[in-house]
Amino acid sequence: MHDESTYRQRRTARRTSGISAATLVTVAALGGCSSSPPGLVESADKKCDIVTDRFRGDLAYGHDIGGDDLAKMRKRGALIRDLYTHVKGLPAPESKAKRAELTTWLQKLDAYADELYTMHNTFQNAKPGMDLLLAMIAAEAGTKSKEAGTAAKAFGFHSCADVKRWEYLPPD
Repeated sequence: MHDESTYRQRRTARRTSGISAATLVTVAALGGCSSSPPGLVESADKKCDIVTDRFRGDLAYGHDIGGDDLAKMRKRGALIRDLYTHVKGLPAPESKAKRAELTTWLQKLDAYADELYTMHNTFQNAKPGMDLLLAMIAAEAGTKSKEAGTAAKAFGFHSCADVKRWEYLPPD
């Protein structure tokens, strides 16, 4: 009692659901090939969002950096160290290449934290006439953050790669 159009509709529906199922299996298989553990990128990027919010909020320097910003420098360094520790504690990627990229980023992040520490100590012990040295150290910290951003992008991070938002001085 079925006419030809009913048969075609059912056959089309079955073919479509078969294609959908095949697509779902393919996506699941590709997702399983991901060399980053689930949540690694999301967790790190979420932590980087917090760092960025703080750097642009209560830890923002303003239009110049000075002795009044010593506490901010120390807190910025502590946030970067906390980010480092957080990501280091997450499960490592399965592939050797991704582990190497993550290690590179962590090394760059560590170098950036070291530079923030150096910057804090130099500003804390600054004497008159050290303006050029202070400017050079601030520039070096900026360079280290950019290197960390480049390594973060290579790994596949999003927020952690956007270190432009971590700038020391707002653009004029």
